[in-house]
Amino acid sequence: MNIMLDLETLSSRHDAAIVAIGACTFDKYIEGWYMHRATFYIPVIPSSSQALGFHVDAKTVQWWVKQSDEARAVLNDSEAVTLVEALEKFASFCHANGPAVVWGNGATFDNVILRNAYDRAGIAAPWSYRSDMCYRTLKNLRPDISFEPHGTAHNALDDAVAQARHAERIVAAMNNQG
Repeated sequence: MNIMLDLETLSSRHDAAIVAIGACTFDKYIEGWYMHRATFYIPVIPSSSQALGFHVDAKTVQWWVKQSDEARAVLNDSEAVTLVEALEKFASFCHANGPAVVWGNGATFDNVILRNAYDRAGIAAPWSYRSDMCYRTLKNLRPDISFEPHGTAHNALDDAVAQARHAERIVAAMNNQG
């Protein structure tokens, strides 16, 4: 199953501290939103990422300060769990919707950061390296198909849903070209 992944982090490096994991399943062959789409969202206690040696960047923290109150709420979410617990829960989501093909926004961002987190935590990543896909590459193939935001910008689940919808529209357009 295709899973669109979106992370919210405190850095843009490959070892960024994770503050939220959002994901949703999608069908890259069918355009449209379906109520049965599986979604995943979990906020992460920022200090639990930092405790495992993950990077926090001052510029990224300054960027967060400029975001909406709704987006920044993740930094103090009372539902947040440790990074290890979040990784275990995401693995369960992937296995329930697997075999997982994980799409991230950038060949060197979401998937790389999350796989690095699994490695550091000593947990097997719930998808094969062969199943890493790059949404950024896909969207650059069809810049004529506009991105439509969904919900709160920089909320990991809302961004994953918007990216999945966009990916479906891009692939549908590419398939209709013959």
